Amino acid sequence: MKRGLILFTLIMGLTLTGCATKEYVAKQIAPVSQKVDNLEQRISGLEGKVSSLENKVNALSDKVADIDELKAEVARIKSMVEEAKMAASRAEAKADEALDKAESALRRAEASLNKNLKK
Repeated sequence: MKRGLILFTLIMGLTLTGCATKEYVAKQIAPVSQKVDNLEQRISGLEGKVSSLENKVNALSDKVADIDELKAEVARIKSMVEEAKMAASRAEAKADEALDKAESALRRAEASLNKNLKK
């Protein structure tokens, strides 16, 4: 009998205190639900910022590619300028040589003229 009474008391105790009411569960879940909602809003905002940053990174990537192309073009232009400088130096040397020959020919012509005038 004692055993039956103890068992009855345990079953009644669990029945009365072990079952949570819908209201109790709602009260317990409400703060957690609010935190989840807040986190979802923050995540949504962060997703928007990440998307914006991805767009900016893509734009910068395009600009870097443009800069790389410009650097290559500048290198080609520098090479062409160096070639032009060398060609100008060669042309100047030939012009100096031609001037020396012309001056030499002029001196010979003047000498020949003076020689012919003295006769």
